[in-house]
Amino acid sequence: MFCSQCGTRNTDGALHCTQCGIKLSQPGTSSALPPNAPQPQISSPPPISQPYAPPPVQIVPGQVPNYMTQAILVTLFCCLPLGIVSIMKANEVNRRLLANDYAGAVQASNSNRTMLWIGFSVGLVISVIYILVTVANNS
Repeated sequence: MFCSQCGTRNTDGALHCTQCGIKLSQPGTSSALPPNAPQPQISSPPPISQPYAPPPVQIVPGQVPNYMTQAILVTLFCCLPLGIVSIMKANEVNRRLLANDYAGAVQASNSNRTMLWIGFSVGLVISVIYILVTVANNS
C-alpha cells in the first residue's frame, strides 16, 4: 500500500503512513500504484547547517542518593564532627548533579555513605562505653 501524499510504501494493514503520518485509505482497499505509474520520488532532507548534537542528559536529583537526612541524624545523635563532614558531602553530591557530573556525584555519594557508617559506628561505640561507665559508677 502506497501513501497518496508522499508515495511511501506501507504495510497493507497500516492506518497511517509511516513517513508523513497521513491517514491511509481503509485497510480493505488497496492503494497500490498501477504497474505503469512512475515510482514516487523520495526527496533527500535539506542539508543541516550545524552538526546534530543530542540534548544534554538531565539527571534527576533523586537518582543519586545524597544521604542528607542520615547526615543530619548522625550529626545530632552520633558524632558531631563526622556528621558535619557528611552534610558537606551531601551538598557536594547536589552540586555535582547540578553540574551534570554524574560520575563525581556517585563518587561523592559513596564516600558520604562510608563517612556516615564511620560516624554511626563511632557514636555507637562512645554510647556503649558511656553506658558501661555509668553502670559501673552506680554499682
